[in-house]
Amino acid sequence: MRVALLALLVSACSSSPGPSCAGDPAACRAKCGYGSGDLASATLADVAPSALPIETIVLVMQENRTFDHYFSSLTVPGQTVDGAAPDATNPDPTTPGGTIARFHQTAACFDNPAESWDDVHREIDGGAMDGFTTEGAAEDANDPTGARAMGYYDETDLPFYYALARAFAISDRHFSSVQANSWTNRLFYMAGTSYGVTSNVFPNQKDAAGNVYPNLFTRLDAAHVTWGFYVQDVPTLGLLSSTYGHDLQHVFDFDQFFTDAAAGTLPQVVFVEGTDQMGGASPDEDPPADIEVGQQMVASIVAAVTTSPQWPHAAMFLTYDEQGGLYDHVPPQPACVPDDIAPIVDPGGVVAAFDQTGLRVPMFAISPYAKRGYVSHVVTDHTSVLRFVEAVFGLPALTHRDANAVAPFDMFDFAHPDLSVPTLPDATVDPTKLADCKAKYPH
Repeated sequence: MRVALLALLVSACSSSPGPSCAGDPAACRAKCGYGSGDLASATLADVAPSALPIETIVLVMQENRTFDHYFSSLTVPGQTVDGAAPDATNPDPTTPGGTIARFHQTAACFDNPAESWDDVHREIDGGAMDGFTTEGAAEDANDPTGARAMGYYDETDLPFYYALARAFAISDRHFSSVQANSWTNRLFYMAGTSYGVTSNVFPNQKDAAGNVYPNLFTRLDAAHVTWGFYVQDVPTLGLLSSTYGHDLQHVFDFDQFFTDAAAGTLPQVVFVEGTDQMGGASPDEDPPADIEVGQQMVASIVAAVTTSPQWPHAAMFLTYDEQGGLYDHVPPQPACVPDDIAPIVDPGGVVAAFDQTGLRVPMFAISPYAKRGYVSHVVTDHTSVLRFVEAVFGLPALTHRDANAVAPFDMFDFAHPDLSVPTLPDATVDPTKLADCKAKYPH
């Protein structure tokens, strides 16, 4: 994802206000009645806690994994988890009437499935969820049945993540924001909209008068809230190029994160990002990355947060930007159109609106205030995490999407913090598998 971003950076719409919406906040959100400028104290009055004792928010967004791909076999004592059946199928594109069943993926890395706007819409197929193998096969001649889209991992492959899910809170109803690839979803995460972008291209970020549309970082600056990106290469802040060029002082080396966490000097809003420029050894988990490398990086971030002097008032969210062409059995959910900018679709491409989420992706809440061993079934998308940040720091909504999003408050118990740190297994990397991934998918 950031390989293209790096090359573009080196080489050289405003949300309409929502109507006045008085009365029942839930009913107002359901009809997308709130808009840019609205505060979470009003839009979430029915679900907001009396206090939000969070002072530091750490955001880690990995890449391209669905909930079923990682956690369909997750069990949490006393909780229900909605995972796909192990034998769920998709059509076999090489055999009329044939099917490809889900299977336990034993490879640590594999070719990237089909993940574009057109691909994902066809994979979802109006909610039938039966286009994954067909699109995957069309993407890679080496996988003529598209079977790799149906592979899944379990606790034997991801022991740290499974333990983390049981130790803190995880959602089985968190969705990517858009049925598209990384840049589009990350723009929603940082701005509540993609400004019409449906692929990995830079959006227009200025109105007709040349003013930069607001985003999370302009809002944070206006509210004098400190923030920073700790990165191994180019920050995804670069997608908001009009902001990035003025805010280089907010970008830090990845290793500095661990120093600042230990010293208790992290900014109030923190993004931590691993690289995707190391092929099979990339820690961002974007296929063809070795999944164990990403798990190990995340484990190190969790350890830094939970041992930081800032831990008593911290909240960390771990999620994944998009579905990456991998199977999930739960159809997208209705979502509010963010603004009046229509999706920019290639000629002959799938015509659709920004009125649905993408597919389910994993999302964890890690905090002294996170409910221990809890599985959320509340529908959220990436703008729900954005709304959480806005709620904590009193920031106004950016678009209709984040204005009407439900922040993941149900994953927390703000009245009863637990400062203890659960014992978690080591996140190890099999050297043989890593060597194979690096050989097959070099930088």
